Amino acid sequence: MSDFLGWGAIGIVLAIPIVFGVVGIATRRRHHAGDATAPSSAGLLGFDELFHPSAHNARIAWEAEREIPAPAPTPDKGPGVIDASGKIVIEVSE
Repeated sequence: MSDFLGWGAIGIVLAIPIVFGVVGIATRRRHHAGDATAPSSAGLLGFDELFHPSAHNARIAWEAEREIPAPAPTPDKGPGVIDASGKIVIEVSE
């Protein structure tokens, strides 16, 4: 069993540069052919987490900031006012 795991690890290590080479060649051919669509790079983002953690953390922060909703107005500040009777008045400037 240890021989199988050892050879498997060696095979994976040797296959990684081949995969990167094939992806690079395919991207270059697509670029020269005039294809403007961006290829999917989701499978390669896992390498960012291992070999460049600060880039991975920056990507997570960027995605979180992109999904933050706009802040709602508070009762005492902003374009809306809640009076004592419970009525909500929203003022819109034109």
